[in-house]
Amino acid sequence: MVSVNSSTSASTTSLLTAKTGIGGLVSGMDIDELVESLSSSSRQKILKQQQNVQKLEWKQTAYRSVTTALKEFQGKYLDVLSKTNFRSESFFNTLNAVSSSDKIKVAAASGASAGSITINSVTKLAACQVVKSAASVSKGLVGKMESAVAGTMDSTDIDNLLAAISGKSVSITLDGKVKAVTFDNAFADSVNADKTPAGLRNALQAAVDSSFGVTDPADRVLTIEVNNDQLTFSATGSKVIIHSVGDDIATLDNLGFADGQSNTLTASASFESSSFAAGLEEIDAYKFTINSINFTVSKADSLAAIMNKINSSDAGVKISYSSITDKFTMTANESGAGEKIVTSDSIGNLMEAFGLTDTSRTLITAGENAVITVNGQQIIRNSNTMDIDGVKVTVSEVTDAPSTITINEDASSLLDSIKGFVEDYNSMISLVNGLTKEEINRDFQPLSDEQKEEMTESQIKTWEDKAKSGLLRGDSILQNISSKLHSVMTSTSIGGISLHSIGISSAGYGENGKLKIDETKLKEALQTKSYEIKELFISSKGIGNSLFDIVNSATKTSGVKGSRGTLVEVAGMASTMSDTENSIYEQIKRTNKTIKTMQIRLTAEESRLWSKFTAMESALNSLNVQSSILSQFSGGNS
Repeated sequence: MVSVNSSTSASTTSLLTAKTGIGGLVSGMDIDELVESLSSSSRQKILKQQQNVQKLEWKQTAYRSVTTALKEFQGKYLDVLSKTNFRSESFFNTLNAVSSSDKIKVAAASGASAGSITINSVTKLAACQVVKSAASVSKGLVGKMESAVAGTMDSTDIDNLLAAISGKSVSITLDGKVKAVTFDNAFADSVNADKTPAGLRNALQAAVDSSFGVTDPADRVLTIEVNNDQLTFSATGSKVIIHSVGDDIATLDNLGFADGQSNTLTASASFESSSFAAGLEEIDAYKFTINSINFTVSKADSLAAIMNKINSSDAGVKISYSSITDKFTMTANESGAGEKIVTSDSIGNLMEAFGLTDTSRTLITAGENAVITVNGQQIIRNSNTMDIDGVKVTVSEVTDAPSTITINEDASSLLDSIKGFVEDYNSMISLVNGLTKEEINRDFQPLSDEQKEEMTESQIKTWEDKAKSGLLRGDSILQNISSKLHSVMTSTSIGGISLHSIGISSAGYGENGKLKIDETKLKEALQTKSYEIKELFISSKGIGNSLFDIVNSATKTSGVKGSRGTLVEVAGMASTMSDTENSIYEQIKRTNKTIKTMQIRLTAEESRLWSKFTAMESALNSLNVQSSILSQFSGGNS
C-alpha cells in the first residue's frame, strides 16, 4: 500500500511471517496451512489496521481535493492579484472611455462618471530635465609625435620619425574591422617628397586608405590630421582603436599613442585605463553626489558598473553613454519644471570628467510642465499622464485641434465574468456536497496485496472506487463549509439587492447546492443596477469578502499548527509545514506503530506454533524409529 507524508504503511498481506520448522514429512499434515489457520485471527487484526491506514490516506486525499478546489476558486475570484477579483472596486468599473484623437489615450478609473470631456488644446508637453556633456568626454585618438621643439614639426623631426617607423606596422580597428597599416616604401617616398606636416598627413592618410581599401575620398570614414607635432585619428560616429603589432611598442610611442587607445570610452574598461579629455585625477576612489545621494567608486570599476550603480540607486536619474557622440546624458526620472538633477564632485573630478557638472562643459535642458486646456480651463501638470475627473488621460502631441473624451456605462462586460464565477462556484460546491452524500459500500474494503494479484488493473480501480465512496459521508467539517457558502450566496443582501434579485438563485434541492442564472434578468440588472451589484460584492459584509473569509478559514496554510484552516488542520497540504502536521497524519503514524507491534507478535505466535509442530514431528519420527526397531526384533524371534 502506498504511504503518504513519508509515513510507513504496513503491507496489506496475509502470508505467514515465520517458517522455522520442517513441513509435515512424518505426520503428513500441511503445517503451513495449520499455522496459517491457527494464527488467522492475529493476521486479520493486522489486515484490519492496514485497511484503516488505507482509508485514512484516501480520506486525506479527498480532504485535500476540497482544499485545492477552494483555493483555486479563491485565487481566481477573491485574490487581490486576480484580474477577476470580485472584492475589487476596479473590477466592477464598467465605464468605458473613448478619445476622438489617437494622440490622446484615455482609460476610465473608479472615480469616473458617464459623460464627456473636451480637450480644447495641448499647448505644451511635460519633459524631463536633461544634463548632457557639451563636448566629447574622451581624450580621443590624439598623439604627440617626437620633435626637437615641442609644438613644432620640421623636416629633421620628420626624417627622424620616418627612420623610426619605416617598414613597421600598427593595427587599427574601425567599427570591429581590423587592418594593419604598414609604413612601406610608398609611404616613405610620399613623405620624402614633402617633408612638412601636411606632407606627413597626406602620406599617413594614403597608408590608412590603402589598408581599408578606400579609393574615393568620399568613402573615407577614418581621417588623419597633423597639426605640427600633434597627430589625430578621427572617425565621426565610429569607434577606432589603435594597437601595436606584436611586441613593437616603439612604433606607437613614436606616433604618440598608447597601445589600445581609442577615440571613445569603452564601457567594460576600468577608469584607470580610460582617457578623459578633462584629465581624470589619479586617485584610488572617487566620491560624488547626485540629488543628495552619495556614491563612491573605485578607479578599477568599469564605466558600465558605475552607470548601473547610478541607475539602480534612489538618485532619481538615468545615465547613459553614447560611443557615437562620445557624450554622457543624465535624464531625470520625473518630468516637470524645477531642478531635478543636481550633481557635484566630493573627492576627485569624475562628474566633471563626464561633463555633467554645471560648467561650460555641460548642456542643461530644463524640465517642463504639460499645459492643456480642458473644458475651456487651462490646467498645468508635471506629467503627460494625468487624472481628469476620474479618467486617466495621456497626451503625446502639442495640438490646437480639440478632441472629445466620451465616457459610457458598459456593465454588460461583466456578464461573462459573473457567469464564470457561478459556474466555478457550482463545481466547487458540487465537490464538497458530493463527498458528504456519497453512498457507503461496506462490502468493499481496501484490497490486500494477495487480492490485487488476482485482479486486473480495471477491476482493482472499480473495487477501490467503491471502497473510497462514502468515506466523508456526513462529514461535519465539509457540511459546515457548505452551509456557510450556501448562506452567503443565498442570504446576503446589501442595499436591498441580493443575488436572487439580479437573476442568480438556487438550482433546487436535488442539484447539490448549485446556483442557476436567469441571463435575461441578470443582463437587465447589469444595465440598471451596476452600482448596487458592485456594492453587493465588494462591501465589507458583501459576498466577495464573506466568501474570502470562509475559504481562508478552511484552507489557510500559514501560521503554526492550531492556527491554520480547518481542512488543513485535519488533512494538511503538500509542500507546506502542515504536510506532516495534521490529525490524519498522526492517526496514520499511530496505526502504523500498532501494526508493527502486531506483526512482531504475529511472528512470535507463528514461531511458537512451528516449534510445537516441529516437536510433534520429532516425537512421531522417534516413535516410528522405535517401532521399526521393535518390528525387527519381533521378526527375528519368529
